[in-house]
Amino acid sequence: MTTPGLTPEERIKCRHHMGYLQVGEAYTFVFGQPAAVETTFIIEGSMNRLLVAALPLVRQILLILEGIEEQMVTDQELMAVNRLGEIEVNQKEQRQLTDKYDYWVAALSNALGVPRNPFDKRLGAGSGINAPVMG
Repeated sequence: MTTPGLTPEERIKCRHHMGYLQVGEAYTFVFGQPAAVETTFIIEGSMNRLLVAALPLVRQILLILEGIEEQMVTDQELMAVNRLGEIEVNQKEQRQLTDKYDYWVAALSNALGVPRNPFDKRLGAGSGINAPVMG
């Protein structure tokens, strides 16, 4: 059953935090010709089928993720100092925030039933999959 629950803005936020593209189609080449590839069908289908009762949970997780991400951005200037007068700056804050962010992305992943995009550049992922060649 499709529910109109998530707003377009919430769907954008879900894609953003889960590392999925904000486009309907991406292109690749097949036999030298451009070919459309649906890259977001997993998350789109899940957002379309999200239970109405799960909307408050997903919205709460999105708010938490937005707060963590905002703090990561606004506290960047603290990375340039160790001490401000009598105040000592937590040099591990960005790493701790990243860990919390990853925890809450996993919570969103669980709520949506969708894995985080393994090609999300924030994870240090490349543009392909490396596998050893056994011969």
